Amino acid sequence: MDNIIKYVRNRAPNVLNENADNMPTYRTLDDAVSIATNADPTAPSGYASLNQTSATTTTAENGEESTKTFTIDEAVEKIGFGQFQFKLSMLTGLAWMADAMEMMILSILAPALHCDWLLNEWQKALITTVVFCGMMLSGAIWGKLCDFYGRKACLILCTLFTFYFGALSALAPLFIWLLILRGLVGFGIGGAPQSVTLYAEFLPSKHRARCVILTNVFWSIGACLEVILAIIVMPTLGWRWLLGFSSMPLLIFALFCVWLPESARFHMASGRADLAYETLKRIADDNKTSLPEGKLAVIKSDMKRGQLVDLLSREHRRTTLILWFIWFANAFSYYGIVLLTTEMFQIGNACKGKKITNKNHLRSSI
Repeated sequence: MDNIIKYVRNRAPNVLNENADNMPTYRTLDDAVSIATNADPTAPSGYASLNQTSATTTTAENGEESTKTFTIDEAVEKIGFGQFQFKLSMLTGLAWMADAMEMMILSILAPALHCDWLLNEWQKALITTVVFCGMMLSGAIWGKLCDFYGRKACLILCTLFTFYFGALSALAPLFIWLLILRGLVGFGIGGAPQSVTLYAEFLPSKHRARCVILTNVFWSIGACLEVILAIIVMPTLGWRWLLGFSSMPLLIFALFCVWLPESARFHMASGRADLAYETLKRIADDNKTSLPEGKLAVIKSDMKRGQLVDLLSREHRRTTLILWFIWFANAFSYYGIVLLTTEMFQIGNACKGKKITNKNHLRSSI
């Protein structure tokens, strides 16, 4: 028995030295029990915890990759400004040119009708007023429709609406019909700013302010084209043909809108993240770039939709009043000068050389 004990004592240090590298180190008994419980019973001692840790690490890394997401704003920034944004700039500019022509014609139409239909001064002013009344009434309506049915669909609808009634006003037989049709034209023009809203959504923040401001260049081009068109058409064909020709750019814009993508933000708000991703992927392919890694994040917001009265709340009242004043002053000055200059050049020579063929036209029209 003594010989057996001596043999075991002499053999133990060698066994410990041989397995020292493979023996796990435990700080507490609970650690040893936990690892031993989860260890693979068929694996050698010390390898179970290592293999399990590696598998957990790999799973965690794969989990991070699978849950990596990006937002629409991050995608737009990653895509940058490229071929798609350039084509969209031209299309948005065409929309502004068409609207500018419909607005600029007001300063040409009233003097012409003053001679042809013997209009009074207040009746001339009414032709302009009904257009702005239509714009004022339709702004909020078009905004609601765009929130429900999408910006692209409503942009096409308001463009075709403006084109239809703009062309139809060229056939107006009476003054009252002309007022109704031009008022409906103004109603359609009230939805035109949606083109700039959609345009801004696809612009990276670095170029957004500059590009949106530069769209005003197209407004000026449209106003100049309307004047040139009036110089060519009015002396020979008259104001009816001018109204018809001036509405044609709206039809051209509506046809090109087939290429226009729907708002990715509208798709996201409608719960169609797949369509939002397809839109962003199309833009990235057009620009020959790629989207950020991961999946498009679906952001659910519980915020209450704003109402008109919120504009005058304590938080927004000051900003609202300042913006209202800026827009009022801008519109008052711009359209005031445009319409005033036409009247100034007509003073004392409004209908010189024109033969009035129907002096009772105004009476019959009312």
